[in-house]
Amino acid sequence: MISRASSYPDCESACPKVAEHKEEIEALKEENTDLRQGKQEAEKKLNYQKEKYARLWEKYRKFVGNPNKPSSKKTRAEKEEEKRRKREREERRKGEEDESGEEKENGVPGRKTGHEPAWREKPDPEEEIDVTQDLCEDCGNPLGDPINDYIRVITDVPEPEPPTTKQFNIFEYYCGSCDKKILATDPDCPDEGDYGPNTLVQTTLFRFKERLPNRKTAALLKTHYGLEISHGTVFNITKRVADLLDPHYEGVKMELRKALAVHVDETRYSVGGEDWWLWSFSDDEHVLYRLINSRGSNVLEEVLGEDFGGWIISDGLSAYSAFTEKLQRCWSHLFREAEDVSDKFEEAVPIDEKLHEIYRHIDEFLEGDPPPPEREKKKEWGIDAMKELTEEEYEEEKIADLITYIENGMGHWFPYVVEPDVDPTNNQAERDLREPIVIRKIIGTLRNEKGTRIFERVMTMIATWKRQGLNPKDEMLRIVRS
Repeated sequence: MISRASSYPDCESACPKVAEHKEEIEALKEENTDLRQGKQEAEKKLNYQKEKYARLWEKYRKFVGNPNKPSSKKTRAEKEEEKRRKREREERRKGEEDESGEEKENGVPGRKTGHEPAWREKPDPEEEIDVTQDLCEDCGNPLGDPINDYIRVITDVPEPEPPTTKQFNIFEYYCGSCDKKILATDPDCPDEGDYGPNTLVQTTLFRFKERLPNRKTAALLKTHYGLEISHGTVFNITKRVADLLDPHYEGVKMELRKALAVHVDETRYSVGGEDWWLWSFSDDEHVLYRLINSRGSNVLEEVLGEDFGGWIISDGLSAYSAFTEKLQRCWSHLFREAEDVSDKFEEAVPIDEKLHEIYRHIDEFLEGDPPPPEREKKKEWGIDAMKELTEEEYEEEKIADLITYIENGMGHWFPYVVEPDVDPTNNQAERDLREPIVIRKIIGTLRNEKGTRIFERVMTMIATWKRQGLNPKDEMLRIVRS
């Protein structure tokens, strides 16, 4: 049997209808391609608007629908806004899935029904107490023998004990071999002062870890232990501890000088009523604070040394570029600058959107742990993509300033792409400064340079021990008693 197609081999070329339909098909294909591209662009803009809305809401939510405001005093708009947010939360919860891919039970996160509970491990009791009763507390009738019994294990802290006072009779010896006098030592008898190791450590931790001023530290020691000391004594005690911590402070500094990458940041700190600068330096295991009346590169040279060969992750302060070329500029700072400008000027929205797109693209690329040659190519791609943003001209001065900000850091936005030990943001350094900033808000100012030295040593070692998963009290007590 001969097919219809083979019977008319020249039909396609001769029939005008076929040619017409082929043109229509090609036109539809082009239209479909344009629609797909338009859809992608629309989705991209929608995602950006969602991210922008989330940022704006996080920034201004305390001014809208304050949950602490009585319902009777809320406006209709505030109430409607609360209802809308509640509906959105419920819809998100319903659509979310947990890690196993199953829908969250009743839209609420947490362990599912039937999951083995995780109880707090109860310690073994050191003492057993029988709780008995002879008479009914209502009518006075004798109760006789118990009909059942229950067990409860209670954990409590002991009553604070009053301070102990010990006399140390210290003997001196002569070593004929060394031709020198030897003074006997005891770990519970410090070389200086009238207070023992526990008092030194507890006072210092009250002062810095618990953020108490000297006056409240003295009051707490009196309340808990009946130990009466003056505000000046609190200061002297913390100075003695800082002196003992000094070699360990220098040890942290030496470790940071060997680090492959160091997060650095600085903030204002009042000393004697004048503006000084608190610097933080950190890697994965160490945190060091330096309080000084300078914001220049000399501080970096003093702490990290002239021959520091690692990377510095920082903001755009000129002191960093004056110290080294091995810089990673912080993307979080860049995003904040771009978001702030785009919130005010519609013309800056594409800049903000493009920056987020570049970062997300590289982030997804790095998840595959690509080899060095591919990393180098992606770094060049990122630089080229960012340069495209700076080639446009903008009328608004704020947008021009943002472009200048991008251009000034052009050589320092992408080292993290080729250096696995380098982070793209300096969020770690900002977290390191949070605790000292809280103390700054509480005490207002440090009085003199003696106070800055104490602050540096104690805060450095507490932060470093925490970073290493160690107990600051145990570590400080070990050093004081050594």
